[in-house]
Amino acid sequence: MGGKSTGTFHVDDNVGVFQGSVEIVPFLKAPGFIKAETTKGETWPDASKCDGLQFTLKSSTPSYQGFRVSFGNKRPPDAFPYTYGFKTNLKLDASQQDFQTIRLPFDTFTDKWDAGSGDAVVTCQENKEYCPDQNDKANLFSIAVWGEGIEGKVDLQIQSIAAYGCTSSDETKDGDAENEASAVSSTVDTFVLEDFKNPTHDWRSMNDPVMGGRSKSSVRVEDGMAKFEGTCAIVPFLKAPGFITMVTGGFFGKAESFPDVRACKGLEINLRSSVDYKGYYVSFGTDRAPGGRHAVGYKTPLSLESTKDFVTLQIPFDEFSSKWDEASGKTTVTCQENPKYCPSLDNLKDMKTISFWGEGVEGEVALDVRSIYAYGCDSDYNDLAEADLNASAALPMHGIGTFGTFGTFGWMGIGMVVAATTILVKHQRARSKQFSDYQEVDQVVLESELA
Repeated sequence: MGGKSTGTFHVDDNVGVFQGSVEIVPFLKAPGFIKAETTKGETWPDASKCDGLQFTLKSSTPSYQGFRVSFGNKRPPDAFPYTYGFKTNLKLDASQQDFQTIRLPFDTFTDKWDAGSGDAVVTCQENKEYCPDQNDKANLFSIAVWGEGIEGKVDLQIQSIAAYGCTSSDETKDGDAENEASAVSSTVDTFVLEDFKNPTHDWRSMNDPVMGGRSKSSVRVEDGMAKFEGTCAIVPFLKAPGFITMVTGGFFGKAESFPDVRACKGLEINLRSSVDYKGYYVSFGTDRAPGGRHAVGYKTPLSLESTKDFVTLQIPFDEFSSKWDEASGKTTVTCQENPKYCPSLDNLKDMKTISFWGEGVEGEVALDVRSIYAYGCDSDYNDLAEADLNASAALPMHGIGTFGTFGTFGWMGIGMVVAATTILVKHQRARSKQFSDYQEVDQVVLESELA
């Protein structure tokens, strides 16, 4: 159609970057569009029992008023031949410079939208005929982000896409307001990661002497518990306390695997400390924070008092962060402060390693651990229902995708009114070909983050 709009899509530092420019189409004398869309017809998690879609993103052009989101392939009988799917506006908080989370209820989407401008002609609220139904939400078909109908520069940096407010069973709908208010969502359960009554992983100690430190520790399993004991001492050349760890898996030991906990809320640990030590931490995973050097995994402190009794701690996954100080172990940027440091879906699918630490505080360590569980797990979870870390604990969610790992969903970025530029995202890495109408780039993934 002679459009001059152009757009690109690529992944940079675990973020999907959609950039371009929406220009005036000469013969229409109106703005065109650009969009980035996943490959049509791919298999998605079932979002039919969820409230809507959730995007975690930021933009250098947050005041641009032409951002939109669409999904699905349905079209009204009188629709323009090339239009399809349910669409809604995506409004960003222009005052927010960092990542922000935006929720788009399914009842704000409509498939009755103008093919020229992208604006809704008839909203879902105005006529339910144009709302997405259960089948549309169960099979999303594809998801697209747009710059449309408004001339200007476009920049979206997408960290994750999720479905929120999900339940595993239909709520009661007998007209009784009290029953509706108390309708129960999916039941939750726990997954065993390790039970030291019958341990399934090899645990060992690893200490700071690898960096010239003098700390020492031991790990032994007996009487249904792992006993982690030792001394965190000053590292001479650092003139600061070092660390000791009780670890399974990781880079220096036997490879270990763990259950998929993407549909769980956090870790539940039954343990006790027989000494008053303030440097306890727990960590898991093998990811390294962007810009990090030696530190790997997601870590959080353990607040323990000296006691003879075992206690059970529940630690939400959003209290773990990959951005922690390599010298002290202390978190420098929390998951809540910046979601890019939250545990990735890949590391929740298989933690690969778990560690308990005595770190950054000089003193004696004596920690007994009976069990490690994942709690708050969706009992109806399956391979297509995957957890979103950025979800509220009060709202069970199932995951659609993040850009942290390579997976099954490819993205296609299109700049046009019909087709000025297309970026085709293939299931391949480090491969680039230039053609007259498209460029093949690294795979971009939505590896399930509906949490």
